[in-house]
Amino acid sequence: MKQKTKANRVSKGKKREWMVNVGLIAYMAVLVLRIPLGRMIGDNGIGFYAGVMEMYMVIQVVFSYGLSKALAALIRYRVRREMFRSAKRVYRDVMLFTIIAGVLLMAGMAVFSGFISGTLLLEPKGYLAVAAVAPAVFLSAVMGMMRGYFQGMGTMVPAVHSRLVEKVIQFGASLLLGSAFYSYGEKVAALLKTPEFAAAYGAAGAALGLSVACFFGLLHMIFIRMVYAKPFRRQLERDNTKYAESNVQIFLMFFQTALPYMLCALLYNMNYLVDQRIFNYAMNVQEKGGLKTEHWGVYYGKYSVVIGLAATLCAYVAAMGIPRVIQLKEKQEHREAQFRFGNLVHYLAIITIPCAVMLAVLAEPVVGILFTGDRETAVSLIQAGSVVVILFPFGYLFMSILQRTRNQKLVVFGGLAAFMLHLLLVFILASGAKIGIFAVVCGMIMFWLAVCVAGFIGIMRYLSYTPDWIRFFAVPAGCAGIAGLVAMLLCRVLLGLLGNVMTLILCVIVGMLIYNVLLVLLKGVKEEELRDMPGGGILLLLWERVHLI
Repeated sequence: MKQKTKANRVSKGKKREWMVNVGLIAYMAVLVLRIPLGRMIGDNGIGFYAGVMEMYMVIQVVFSYGLSKALAALIRYRVRREMFRSAKRVYRDVMLFTIIAGVLLMAGMAVFSGFISGTLLLEPKGYLAVAAVAPAVFLSAVMGMMRGYFQGMGTMVPAVHSRLVEKVIQFGASLLLGSAFYSYGEKVAALLKTPEFAAAYGAAGAALGLSVACFFGLLHMIFIRMVYAKPFRRQLERDNTKYAESNVQIFLMFFQTALPYMLCALLYNMNYLVDQRIFNYAMNVQEKGGLKTEHWGVYYGKYSVVIGLAATLCAYVAAMGIPRVIQLKEKQEHREAQFRFGNLVHYLAIITIPCAVMLAVLAEPVVGILFTGDRETAVSLIQAGSVVVILFPFGYLFMSILQRTRNQKLVVFGGLAAFMLHLLLVFILASGAKIGIFAVVCGMIMFWLAVCVAGFIGIMRYLSYTPDWIRFFAVPAGCAGIAGLVAMLLCRVLLGLLGNVMTLILCVIVGMLIYNVLLVLLKGVKEEELRDMPGGGILLLLWERVHLI
């Protein structure tokens, strides 16, 4: 019996990690999409697209994460007790609420698209994109509830498949429709003698591609629901419970469960939307409104893509080690949990610090390879904000462990404090210091720094852990600094001779070789630690091949 329980726990953990991994992959796909899209519709087009996309993302995480998690928890509780009729009733009531709320949101966005774009986003020509993304809001809300239902019933497969299907279709549809609408917008712009219409139409096409993707994703979920209809019906026939919950009881339990998830979803995902509003307002006050859309397009379509991809890949490493730490802590194996967590922190430092340094010193060839348009501003933004590549994975690690160990209050209040600090800094720097888009970069650094501090305080209480600051952080930082200096000097020599691609490859190889040699010589990591780190075996094998150890 114990073996069966242990096997179920391991299987459940693997399913949960698969969901986390798919979520990170889906987020990276959204970031990658902005690279070809930016080439098609330009920086202004991405500037129009950004506000609409982030507005959709905020609504989506509320439904697909906040409310969906709550629905899954309520249904899971009833399924474990074989209260299948009650579970179905919960699902029906919540789905009815979601459909009504989704329809109202969709209608409101379609009818008041001009007000939303002109007053809330301060991008008057973005009304086309707001109207185009309105169906996606309704469709994703319904899809989120269906995913929560399946997760509560004990199967992760439909949620994983639908998310992958949605992102694949979004990638193709947004590019095709974005290109087609941009071409049409050029004709409108020529007719009205207003160049911004081309970018506005391109953003609308990309937003419409998202609605198309959500439509097919929902169709996929409905099909899977039909496949599972027979086994779910058999479960209902086994239910002999007589107690029936009222609709009021169901909604009270639902919203009580959903509130912490919704707060987390909002606090950790609405930065871009709020920052764009503050930035646009500050630029209008400073009579620089003609530059605001282009600069935000550079920030959203170039800086956030490069930094986001690097940070998410590093966070993926953190996600691999989280389950083991939690399992050990739950088994009361405190020393082993501390050791595993320390290895995870050390490994994150080893990979994030050189990654951030290399992005900063090699920003010019990276931007030159990936993007067109205003590259100079993008390079400066990456150089100024590459530290987020270090802060985001650590914040993700700390808060993920706290959230999954029922320390939800610290996650919420830590996120709230970080959001308020970030909001204050962005407003002061954008309006008072008048440093333009760099104010937003500084605000994002402040946000993730505050998240890291709050998360670390919580981890110290939960695991009673204090890292070896010198060996874990100072040594990798020193090694990365020396390697980065060499890579920067080499980049300046080779860039004009070999071009972006060859310069980037050679500089990365030389820089990482120097970094690894220094790390080994300065005893920055021990062999036994490396064997227990996620992916450390690969690094160990590499070092053995080049005779570093």
